[in-house]
Amino acid sequence: QASSRIRLKLSNIYAGIKNKTTSVNISLGNIRSIKVILTGEVIKPGTYSLPSVATVFNALYACGGPNENGSFRSIQIIRAGNVVSTLDVYDFLLQGSMKKNIRLQDQDVIRVPPYQTRVTLNGEVKHPAIFELMKGETLNDLIRFSGGFNEKAYKARIKVLKVTETERMIEDVLSNQFANYTPISGDEIFV
Repeated sequence: QASSRIRLKLSNIYAGIKNKTTSVNISLGNIRSIKVILTGEVIKPGTYSLPSVATVFNALYACGGPNENGSFRSIQIIRAGNVVSTLDVYDFLLQGSMKKNIRLQDQDVIRVPPYQTRVTLNGEVKHPAIFELMKGETLNDLIRFSGGFNEKAYKARIKVLKVTETERMIEDVLSNQFANYTPISGDEIFV
């Protein structure tokens, strides 16, 4: 917005800017630093000095990101003791959305909580991996996170290896149940 306003004001003085024979480049020369605290389940927790234009992703990169127990789905940005935003990295990974990647302010705290539900998806999907699920997400969401079925997939039935309080069991989930089936933490799902 600042660049647009500066160009507009200068174009009233210099006609070459309006007819594009003259160009205007605007850059910041001296950027102040801010201190941001990263806590919780991150690889290198601590206080980091970052440029004042830094975002949540810049801070996560600086600390190495969430550790093996850290959530990628509910990263909290705390400002003056209040949670001002919650970042879901899957929004960026799946849709390229940077909507919640807000600019940080001095003394912001970024807290990465432990994951709540994590399941393993193996077999004939485009990206087999361990995925974190939020409350209410179903087997359909999990398949979407993996990029969908590949061309070798048998889509009519999926096997789920569960560990319950009393036993290990194998469950078959039919395709018409994918939208309503909610995996639980520790499930291993095979396509």
